[in-house]
Amino acid sequence: MADGSSLRSKLAASLPKSQRFTLYHLSTPPTLSPALYSAPPGQKPEKTTCESHFLSVTICHNDKRIQIFALEVLIYTTQDLITLFVSKADSTGYLHLLKLPKGTASPLRTISSTFIAHLVDNRKRHDRQLVVSLFARSQNQYLFPGSIENPGKHVLDDRGLIKWWCRVLEPVLQSCESKSDTPELDRWLKKEPSHITSKAYLRVPSCDLHETRSFFPPHVRHNPALLAKWHPNKDPLRDLAGYAPTAPERCLIPRFPDDPKSRFVDELDDELTEPPPSSQTQESPSKGKQPGKWKSVRSLDQFWELMAFRQECSSGRLVGFLWAVFTPQQVADRLEESGPIPFAERVMRRPHISDGPGTFAPVVQPPMTPPAEQLVDPHLPDADDQGFSPATVARAIGPPTYAPPAEETALVLPAKHYARINRLLLSLDYADLDIAAESSERWIGDVGICAGKEEWGFEVMGERELEVQGGADGGGAEGAGEKGKGVEQAHTLDMGLMRKKKRGTEGDGSTVAEDTNGGVNVLATGLVRKKPKIT
Repeated sequence: MADGSSLRSKLAASLPKSQRFTLYHLSTPPTLSPALYSAPPGQKPEKTTCESHFLSVTICHNDKRIQIFALEVLIYTTQDLITLFVSKADSTGYLHLLKLPKGTASPLRTISSTFIAHLVDNRKRHDRQLVVSLFARSQNQYLFPGSIENPGKHVLDDRGLIKWWCRVLEPVLQSCESKSDTPELDRWLKKEPSHITSKAYLRVPSCDLHETRSFFPPHVRHNPALLAKWHPNKDPLRDLAGYAPTAPERCLIPRFPDDPKSRFVDELDDELTEPPPSSQTQESPSKGKQPGKWKSVRSLDQFWELMAFRQECSSGRLVGFLWAVFTPQQVADRLEESGPIPFAERVMRRPHISDGPGTFAPVVQPPMTPPAEQLVDPHLPDADDQGFSPATVARAIGPPTYAPPAEETALVLPAKHYARINRLLLSLDYADLDIAAESSERWIGDVGICAGKEEWGFEVMGERELEVQGGADGGGAEGAGEKGKGVEQAHTLDMGLMRKKKRGTEGDGSTVAEDTNGGVNVLATGLVRKKPKIT
């Protein structure tokens, strides 16, 4: 029996009782990647590593394995920040084969919350912030080609999708705040675990404060203590980038793959006339120029105002940008006293680490005047080169003093094999049940061949008693959203947004008819009156 901290046991405790799921967890080792944040003028980009995690969920129907859901998370690590970017998610529409009682909370939302919380738990650190970032954009399909042709797939609209992801992250905020980060490290340092605070931020371009707050989970809106953690129409970008307050706005916005913000930043960069910020030459401040500054956007608030007019955010659909930020007390005290640590100072205080994974090493303070070679960047291997060791990657980013243990459920593949498996998934078809079963078997089998394992994945038997709920979480309905991010069909509106008109009578005694069946409204006979003829 796995211990309570394993992904398998967490999922078993959260999923419906007596329901069997098979999960396939793929990951890649951390490899050097382009920096998320552009460097200010005269500085080099911060060293960054990236690891990918892909979770596929299947059920068994008539002795056939059928994929019902998939989720990809990219984990970026720098000297002072760990970023979990929810890159892709999609469902196939075959969850209804489980025949869950109507009103049961969707297992797909539960799996998403549990998986993200598990990754956060394994990577929380006492000396750096961690952020979960995603954007919710409704789409018919993304990961599973042809799945939109399945009549059992119900695609969430834009508003329902944003609400769905807020409900996914709310349990993550609660579960990860009260726990100690890296308890092994705390015991080794003989210190009390540092407290971690969590906050959530939501921006929906073109929505005002009241509209944005309506996307929060209902129990959050009615609980002042929980509502205080959620910040509508705000973002943590300036606090997370780690650069000085005077840094250009382009240095505060991360460049995630296939992200609307990143595409807008790339277009705004065409306005730059100065040399690239990573140039070794020092920019001249003469003639009143501000190196690295955009001409049309001068603040983050202005950036978000213009985002509302972008095609992706103004084509009749809403796009939500969501962050969950976890800040250890040690980091919070430092930020309150002195603000973000400049990048040059972060380079000078890099700690030392042992080459072995999951091992501890004492932090060695660098000399006051470091040798010149310490300030020179090491040679970086080509992106497709897998020949460098984890120790080389660790030294390049200023490694932590504690390396989290490897995922016990994950099948680790080199980055090039991982990319090939993703391309294979996008070439399959999930239009109907038989074709979906064949595609699922092929994907699972090809991954096993690629990894040299005939059988892989792990089964989970749900242990949680079924709880029937009202509202939008009924009956395991599913859908696709941002890049397929969405899993349930929402049919109800927030009661705070619309009020039903009470049955009443007009002055002449006629009754106002109400449409109780959601059909076409029909006027009562007493409402049709002829205009009196004037003679």
